[in-house]
Amino acid sequence: MQKKLIYCSLLSAGLLILGSGCEKNFLDINNNPNAPAQADPALVFTNALTQTAYIVSVDYLYMNGTQNYYGNSVRAAPPGPNNSNNFTSTDFVTSWTDNYHNLNDYAFIEQSGVAANKWFLVGAAKIMKALNFQMLVDTYNDVPYTEALQLGKNILTPKYDKAQDVYNACIQQLDSAVDILENTTLISEYNPGNADVMFKGDATMWIKFGNTLKLRMLLHEIGVSSQQSTIQAEMQKIASDPTGLLGPGESAMVNPGYATDAATHLNPLYSHIGYSITGAAALVGAAGNSYFIDKLNGYNDTRLGYFYGTNVAGMIEGNPLGAGGNSAASYFGGPLNKLNANNNLPFNFKPPIGFSGTIPKTWGILPSPSQSSIILSSWESLFLQAEAVQRGLLPGNAGDLYAEAITDNFIYLNVFTDGKTFNAHPKDWAAAYLSQNIANVGWQASSANPLQAILIQKYISLCITDPLESWTDYRRTGYPKDLPFSASSSRLYDYPYRFIYPQSEYNTNSKNVAAEGAITPISPKIFWMP
Repeated sequence: MQKKLIYCSLLSAGLLILGSGCEKNFLDINNNPNAPAQADPALVFTNALTQTAYIVSVDYLYMNGTQNYYGNSVRAAPPGPNNSNNFTSTDFVTSWTDNYHNLNDYAFIEQSGVAANKWFLVGAAKIMKALNFQMLVDTYNDVPYTEALQLGKNILTPKYDKAQDVYNACIQQLDSAVDILENTTLISEYNPGNADVMFKGDATMWIKFGNTLKLRMLLHEIGVSSQQSTIQAEMQKIASDPTGLLGPGESAMVNPGYATDAATHLNPLYSHIGYSITGAAALVGAAGNSYFIDKLNGYNDTRLGYFYGTNVAGMIEGNPLGAGGNSAASYFGGPLNKLNANNNLPFNFKPPIGFSGTIPKTWGILPSPSQSSIILSSWESLFLQAEAVQRGLLPGNAGDLYAEAITDNFIYLNVFTDGKTFNAHPKDWAAAYLSQNIANVGWQASSANPLQAILIQKYISLCITDPLESWTDYRRTGYPKDLPFSASSSRLYDYPYRFIYPQSEYNTNSKNVAAEGAITPISPKIFWMP
């Protein structure tokens, strides 16, 4: 991909507190932010999507500890404040600043798209704004919304809107976006093509993504009694839309041309939880999590060797969050495995003498430094659909969707061996897994609590790639019920429910943030929590 220098806009004077999140990727230039009319909205769109990929991949990375996807390593201090659960206004600041920076870019794209009759960009920008606000609400609850994106109005102290109102407004924006993108006459005048580094200008895929994002948000608030009529009405819209939702193999992924020619060109997940451009482990304070390893072993889950690599002894071992006693704990799974230089294959697989098959070159959660960044995976979409059907909110067969979701995740990870048997067809491994008479694995074996099975398997599938959605599911449903808390003696709270507003807000928008009351990692809860 030709490396383009993209204008990185920070247009709202009302959010000067936000800083420059766009410096994290290789599509940036330092043009004058006070001259937005000079920016091509299509180029800003490329950069904005790339920045969203960074946010999803990196800004919630430490919740992988909270969700027991990683444990502590003895190689270095553990990453983030997960051990103590004593979050402060200086923790996770980029999850605020990056999202609002990103939102200003999408607001500019939407505004410019209307002015230039580039309606495709308008619809896509509306969807991405809804995603950003969903992430903000799910971590902070009430946030600036109505006054946050008033481009050029110089609102220095934007008010905070109620979280439920923000959700409702975003759902309306998603409806509007789908209406625009389904109007083939309206969008026919312009198509972003390769400037769209997620769907390459495919309006159908954008509609599916918008519908799926709305489904995610509706299920997040499923326990809110005042939202039931809204949920029912919006589910009807989803069910009646012939375009539908993201299906198998239809993940929303961004790839602006990740490459190994420079450190800043690596896929952001790979470079932050995998390896640097020189091949050094990027997150040396983290390791495989013993709870997660035990859970997958108990389910005979072949994906274990694709989430984690083997250690020098050829084993997959871990540590709890908050305790790093095992010096042989594994690192994260993919073809590069510095802890086992003798064999980088899953489960330390050794092809038998006379083996003539072709071993896949890419597999696991870290298949390549140029891998695409997941924004919303197809397996998550299928699990969302399974949950909605199981709850009676959408038509369909929950068991079939459940099986499709698990199979889809096996395919993404490219599961081809259990360490003993070689089979290059991930579908076969998924079918064998699903055939087990084990609750929360086989559908029939999970008949006592199918919703639990859906959410536990979703939890497994989101390992490392989307800890925010996994954290949200636990906070709204309590699954998995045996999720352990940090084992650290410094733990202040058992489990965190939210982030603290950044110190910049207390410094520059003090009246509005003070109106939110005293904020701790457990209070006030996110509006959709029980």
